[in-house]
Amino acid sequence: MAQPKIEKITVIGGGSTYTPELIDGFIQHENDLQVEEIALYDIDEERLKIVGGMAQRMIRYAELDTKITLNQNRPKAVDGAKFVLSSMRIGHMAARILDEKIPLKYNVIGQETTGPGGTFKAFRTIPVTLDIAKDMEKYAPEAWYINFTNPSGIMTEAILKHTNLNVVGLCNNPINTIAGMAEAFHVEPKDVFLEWVGLNHVNWVRKVFIKGKDLTQQLIDNIEEMMKIEEMPKYDPELIRTLGVLPTYYLQYYYYHPQRVAETKAAGKTRGESVLEVESQLLKKYADPEVMVKPPELSQRGGARYSEAAVNLILSLMLDRRDVQIVVARNGNSIVDLPPDASVEVPCVVGAHGVTPLCMGHLPESIRAVCQQAKAWESAVVKAAVSGSRQDAILAMLQNPLVPDFPTAVKLVDEMLEAHKEYLPQFFSH
Repeated sequence: MAQPKIEKITVIGGGSTYTPELIDGFIQHENDLQVEEIALYDIDEERLKIVGGMAQRMIRYAELDTKITLNQNRPKAVDGAKFVLSSMRIGHMAARILDEKIPLKYNVIGQETTGPGGTFKAFRTIPVTLDIAKDMEKYAPEAWYINFTNPSGIMTEAILKHTNLNVVGLCNNPINTIAGMAEAFHVEPKDVFLEWVGLNHVNWVRKVFIKGKDLTQQLIDNIEEMMKIEEMPKYDPELIRTLGVLPTYYLQYYYYHPQRVAETKAAGKTRGESVLEVESQLLKKYADPEVMVKPPELSQRGGARYSEAAVNLILSLMLDRRDVQIVVARNGNSIVDLPPDASVEVPCVVGAHGVTPLCMGHLPESIRAVCQQAKAWESAVVKAAVSGSRQDAILAMLQNPLVPDFPTAVKLVDEMLEAHKEYLPQFFSH
């Protein structure tokens, strides 16, 4: 069988420190897939040069024929692409740090995906994403938009509701949890099937099947032991036994909100400030012409297995593998407790036809209310990001599970609108 070829893959946010992780994924899969061109697009010329130079060296060192092009013209970057991967940050890390610090004043964790930070990250990013969608509809209408930009569920829902693109949202949380389960049960990741239900970053493992056997009870009975594994989420065993399902990493902000606020305040610096330090070290490494392979520090950036998830997804869409992957897609009838036009993160069949969510039925009662509230918040964020209405923004903020009351919602919206004014033209143009 001839090796499948992709003429062009475009990376939006090509200057991201994640990009070498992605390039490494294509190098690792050189026997499965040949990519003729990877077009890196970024508005930051300096970062594009540094990260792009690193990507070019990696490809040369691996002796691949792939051409890495550096682009600041978006239509040209997108033109003719079969896949467009988005990994961008509007306002850079400085905006994330504001997203984290402003809410702390009101005893709310900023959290850039599931909290007020996620609200404002989406407000900044959705208009840019819808602009990119217009370029794609014109220059690459058949392409798949693979969204890795956080908050991935909200971004994917915005694209589903406001464009005609083929879109799928991607996160490395599921693939990392599968790896943890494989280690816990001493099997290969391919032997693990998870009934993963919920939204991106608001999800639970309802059941664990190992080689087709339901071992959920065994997991819950031995949870103290299982949680010693690095990839497994860390929770009070009583919480897990009370819920009857395993919450994933980001639910700590909902189940332990005051503790997380206190810890962040005590730490003296936010996650964004820590990541900024890691990024500056990475960029120094990337700028060194002697560095030819992705540096080990990249794992501290939080993108472990991102390339594996992305390449798996691309291969299944290309080769019509029709295998099951946990991705973000339109709900339809998958989770009956959520609206059909909302985005959900569930196991989906992925093939040349697209992405079809499996029917997951009702959410367990122990988690239903939290999931429905988080979904109401996400959908309200999409609406406000597009309308540019302060009232819509307050309604979205009010529905976030971490925001305690109406006065706090108003203060957060007004202060964060002002702080991010430069990146929120839709709220200031009328």
